[in-house]
Amino acid sequence: MMSTIKTQTATSSGRSSVSSKMAVKKKKGGGLANQNLLHALLPGAKLDKKNGGKISVKMGISRDIVVFNVGGTKFETYRSTLRSQPNSPLADDIFLARHYNEDRKEYFFDRDPDVFKAILNYLRTGELHLPSFICGPSAREELLFWGVSDDIIQRCCWSHYNSWNSTLEALMQLEKDRKGSLDEVKSSKGTVPNKWNRIQSKLWKILNKPNSSLMAKVYGYISLLFVLISIASFVIETHPVFDNRERILKAEIENTSQYMTSSLSSNSTNSALNKTLNNNSSGKQEAEYVTVKVTHPAFLIIDVSCLIFFTLDYIVRIVFARARCRYMTSLMGVVDILAIVPDYVQFIVYAIHPEMRYDGNINYIAILRVARVLRIFRLIRHVPGLWILFYTLKSSFKELLLMIVFLIVGMLIFSSLIYFVDDRETFKSIPHSFWWSLITMTTVGYGDMYPVTELGYVVGSFTALSGLLMIGFSVPVLVNNFIMYYKHLEFAIIDEEARDEEEKDEEEDNSDDVGDDSVCNNNSSSNTEEVKLCNGEEKES
Repeated sequence: MMSTIKTQTATSSGRSSVSSKMAVKKKKGGGLANQNLLHALLPGAKLDKKNGGKISVKMGISRDIVVFNVGGTKFETYRSTLRSQPNSPLADDIFLARHYNEDRKEYFFDRDPDVFKAILNYLRTGELHLPSFICGPSAREELLFWGVSDDIIQRCCWSHYNSWNSTLEALMQLEKDRKGSLDEVKSSKGTVPNKWNRIQSKLWKILNKPNSSLMAKVYGYISLLFVLISIASFVIETHPVFDNRERILKAEIENTSQYMTSSLSSNSTNSALNKTLNNNSSGKQEAEYVTVKVTHPAFLIIDVSCLIFFTLDYIVRIVFARARCRYMTSLMGVVDILAIVPDYVQFIVYAIHPEMRYDGNINYIAILRVARVLRIFRLIRHVPGLWILFYTLKSSFKELLLMIVFLIVGMLIFSSLIYFVDDRETFKSIPHSFWWSLITMTTVGYGDMYPVTELGYVVGSFTALSGLLMIGFSVPVLVNNFIMYYKHLEFAIIDEEARDEEEKDEEEDNSDDVGDDSVCNNNSSSNTEEVKLCNGEEKES
């Protein structure tokens, strides 16, 4: 194998280009050329396959060696290497002169040596590779200082670099949304809060931070107790043991409805009431009773008590909120209003139409009763993991949407296949087969629909396998996001508790200083009085 090295020296830049052209030795049937491995391993080696496997190597031959001391680590390179990128600060003599140490004859930079090593290799080879152990935001700051854009990072290192930065951005957005949901608005520095601002801040901490003080813990437990009682009342009310039924006159229900609809006419109202009394008093007609289900009085008392507490809680939060619009439109504000609106709507409807309380089949009344279950979301203030769960679903919307798309595609394909290869009595149509494909892909399998033919077994097997792959591809992303957010929330809570303790200590120190100043002033005034008495001066009576 023959090789030649061509060296060209440029006097203006002090650089040379060493080119090595390899002879090609082909095997039977063709193949790649055998290259000179020693030349290919040189720093800055470039292989040009279009030009007959030519390897060009750029290397500095100038004797002007530059010494850098970056964070205690020394680097040596040619000055010509620094000028390979004219736009870089390292090619600027003025920039280097500001950091030159005359005593040690070196350039000193108090920066990260690992990133500088990568940048120096970039100036030598033209490719930017970053170590995987360096934090992305820290590397970005270093690249910004050295005037290197992060767009030129190679693909092999871009995933690590981008994952660090995307994680930081996600955590910053998490902290912003968390503080926004709790309406945490800090006062600007240098401003002295007035009495109302101090009261507002203390009460807001009591309402939203159960661990901030003893009073906040007591109120937090009380609020949690009302939430649990309200949910328990909603659930237990449907049990057959608490099924409360009463026998009432059917005419009473009908006349109540007629009375409410004809209340605009007093004459018709009086005649309807007189007719009802006459019918009830006369023994000629047999009264017709009906059995209806009504709310147990104990549950009614519990619902009214919880409604009063939640209403007062919401009003107090609005009054003492530092940003009322932000609180009302935040997640917690929406949860608070949803906890009380259904009950008020139900009471208004029953006040207008009392006969509806005896009819449990009205759709929108049933929906209003179901809306009471939304009170469970008030536990978000007491269980941070519950808020993280909802935030994970919100921030992972793209992954969830992709999973839904995979599911829809799989449902369409496998429901069509099972319809044409299996029993038509079980799988009546392709839309009927959607239910089977959905249950099979999610690995639930209720057993109400199942294939009975051999081809149906094959289709069912592939349906289950595709469902496993779909879950395996999408679920780990949600799990990783939840773990990342939950760990950050734990750290944020610990950090906030430490800051609150520091603020309490500072307030106690300030109060002690004020007390010492007042004592000193009293002592100084008493001393002046003693001096006056010693000088023959009398105190004024």
